[in-house]
Amino acid sequence: MSLDRLTRTQPPRLNRRLLAVVVLVIVGAVAWWGLAPSGNKGTAKPETRPQPVVIKPVQSKPMPVVITAVGTVQSQSVVLVRPRVEGEVMKVHFTEGRDVTQGDLLFTLDLRPAEAVRRQAEAQLARDKAQLERARADLRRYTELLKSGNVPVQKVEQTTADVAVLEAAIKADLAAIETSRLTMEYSQIRAPISGRTGVINAKQGNLAKPGDAQSMVTITQIMPINVAFSVPERHLSRIRAGQKTGPLAATVTSTSDPSLKEAGRVTFMDSAIDATTGTIGLKAAFDNAEMKLWPGQFVNVALTLGTEAEALTVPVEAVQAGQQGTFVFVVTPDGTAEIRPITVDRTLAGEAVITKGLAAGEKVVTDGQMRLGQGTKVVEAGAKAP
Repeated sequence: MSLDRLTRTQPPRLNRRLLAVVVLVIVGAVAWWGLAPSGNKGTAKPETRPQPVVIKPVQSKPMPVVITAVGTVQSQSVVLVRPRVEGEVMKVHFTEGRDVTQGDLLFTLDLRPAEAVRRQAEAQLARDKAQLERARADLRRYTELLKSGNVPVQKVEQTTADVAVLEAAIKADLAAIETSRLTMEYSQIRAPISGRTGVINAKQGNLAKPGDAQSMVTITQIMPINVAFSVPERHLSRIRAGQKTGPLAATVTSTSDPSLKEAGRVTFMDSAIDATTGTIGLKAAFDNAEMKLWPGQFVNVALTLGTEAEALTVPVEAVQAGQQGTFVFVVTPDGTAEIRPITVDRTLAGEAVITKGLAAGEKVVTDGQMRLGQGTKVVEAGAKAP
């Protein structure tokens, strides 16, 4: 309702009173505006209170130089067992999926063809030996008769050639016997290495041939075993320096198997850095006596290079990741938060080793970073705000 209409509808005395009240309110507001401090004019800023955070100091202490990586378990030797001679599989002497020892009999092929060849070669050898003895006797007799002129020279020369031919034939017979002996030996297929057998592809009654594409069985060496892994090239100088004092120690663990912890040593470093990934490949050997490591398994590798005497460390909770890289919130002496870019060398047992950006004794925020920004006032959790 407008003031005009109000004054027309109300009694005159009431209108005058209402008008007086409105005038007094307007005058009071103007007076307050004129007397108020200039900083309070406009929108008032809310009071900024220090944010409670958890603070930890940057420590300088000895820390192991440990490089971590993800590795793959690899067998040192995988053998595809194939026959050297052709023959029917007469007997399988092992159970698939079981361990075998080097030299164990795996398959027996049909020996009868090889035995027949051996007997034939032995008979040929006996015949050639008998002929050689007769030829040598003839040669001795003709040589004596040649002295008296009773035989021509050509006869002696012919007999000499016969002796040489028979001697060569005997050598061939001996070679044939050795070949048949090897064939019989190859008919008994033995394990070339110790390891775990796979699926048997050559069942009893099958015909085994040297040219078969499929192996009779695969044997995978389990003990010892290798773990292959790669580390960034920036660690190359440290690794080479550590190798000068002896084999580097490596330890493997698994997130899926908390009980797995095997110790081994580095046995191989690749001859070149992979330009695509910027990493260098390594292998570590493990005894694997309890067969906890299995080919194809993914494991966590920790490579120990020594101990850094004075390493700057902060809890890993303090390290934050942003668009510009890793950083921490440093609490300045006046109680404000400062964003500090850092370089993390490695992490170990819940601590991050810092190579750039911090100094010993500085304080960093380990909890409560979500409420902070550059210059935010902070107070240690549990302490009384000023």
